[in-house]
Amino acid sequence: MKINFNNRSIIFTGLIALIFLIFPSKTIDTLQVVINFLLHTLDRPILWLVSCILMVCVGIAISPLGKIKLGDEPPEFSTFSWVAMLFAAGMGSGLIFWGVAEPVYHLNAPINTTHDPMLALSITNFHWGLHAWGIYAFSGLTFAWFAYKKGREMDVVSSLTKKNNEAFKILNFLGVISIIFGVAGTLANSIALIQSGIEHYFSSSITTGLAFRIVLLSLLTMIFTVSSITGLKKGVKLLSDFNVVLALLLLGIIFLMNNQLQTIQLFLSSVLSYLQELPSLSFFIDEPNRPWSQSWSIIYFLWWIAWAPFTGLFIARISKGRSIREFILSILIYPTLVSVLWFAVFGGNAMHSHQIEAIQSAVNENYTFGLFTYLELFDIAPLLGGICILLLITFVITSADSAIYVTSMLTNNTSRINKMTWALLLYSITIGLLYQNNVDLNKVIAIFGAFPFTLILILQGISLMKSIIRNK
Repeated sequence: MKINFNNRSIIFTGLIALIFLIFPSKTIDTLQVVINFLLHTLDRPILWLVSCILMVCVGIAISPLGKIKLGDEPPEFSTFSWVAMLFAAGMGSGLIFWGVAEPVYHLNAPINTTHDPMLALSITNFHWGLHAWGIYAFSGLTFAWFAYKKGREMDVVSSLTKKNNEAFKILNFLGVISIIFGVAGTLANSIALIQSGIEHYFSSSITTGLAFRIVLLSLLTMIFTVSSITGLKKGVKLLSDFNVVLALLLLGIIFLMNNQLQTIQLFLSSVLSYLQELPSLSFFIDEPNRPWSQSWSIIYFLWWIAWAPFTGLFIARISKGRSIREFILSILIYPTLVSVLWFAVFGGNAMHSHQIEAIQSAVNENYTFGLFTYLELFDIAPLLGGICILLLITFVITSADSAIYVTSMLTNNTSRINKMTWALLLYSITIGLLYQNNVDLNKVIAIFGAFPFTLILILQGISLMKSIIRNK
């Protein structure tokens, strides 16, 4: 009996999940050694690659090629729902997690010798801004071009070749592995922050330890599995719209409860500082700061690459009917501006508050403590904390069910049982990460699938440019 590609993918991923469950500590330690070696060896090439991808995206968008429409039909979703879905799937939960912690942490980064809050924000925006969304736009454009202009399947193989050879399907599997590990790292980090928030407001023996994290993960898994089964228009779209509205509400409340003029100045200054620092950050790694760059900038960029087959394919799926120019510029500009504003409102105000030393101390002890320590500055801290926890839950559910949706597409099986199987495998790998409960380690493991997919991303880019030139 011949085992099809989907079953082989499930079996192989299941073996990985089983290893994580049986030997979580040894497996993660081994992967960390391998990944650290690759980080040290490939840090500068990865930085240059991601910067070049961004420049290629901008070049295509402003060229005459930008007028080309991705398909002949009108857009399936409104602009608001479209932007909401790509933002929620791309990194919404990460902004909640790192909104305070990362800028505050970078006050003492080796690259920030003067402890300048503006530089701390610029570094953070460098990690979450144009480079990140350039990867998503580049990957998404590749999938969309070959699907809507060349009539091919929307998967990794079809963006590289017309041939439907069984051997080529290993490329789709590499995309699946990249997705599963990337989302597992995000899930583990989100669980850690949710647990910290619950402990902060409802401290008890029940809310501590591995057992509680597994219960949280189990509940989230049931929800995102159900959401994925209900379909794109019902589950993902409704959750994405809700996420963005709730996030804007939270952003507005924090903005109004701070000094509004100071916040506007922080936002504008951080935009200017970010653009000023962008050229040097994009192409240079100083040798003394190299370990820091590897553990922050390079890991971030690899994390976004790990998410590229998922977010890129998902964005392509929801973008039919839009021009290449609208596609690229919308993906680059809207989420970047929201991210910069988010970090200014949360991290910028935290760094300028009278409690910055307490917030710094909390972040240095545990990244997950920073957000809730900052919220203690406000009289309605429990309410704000509750909104953050709810938003984190809905964002991570959106990301996870989008990932399950894309994984089922890559394995060419969108049945309910297949989606449930992939959700279970994602759940199993995440449990291995929860066992360690180390945020930095989660970031490292999340990029496990990014290294092989980096080569695929390069090949996709070459394939895309050849096809676009011939089409012209």
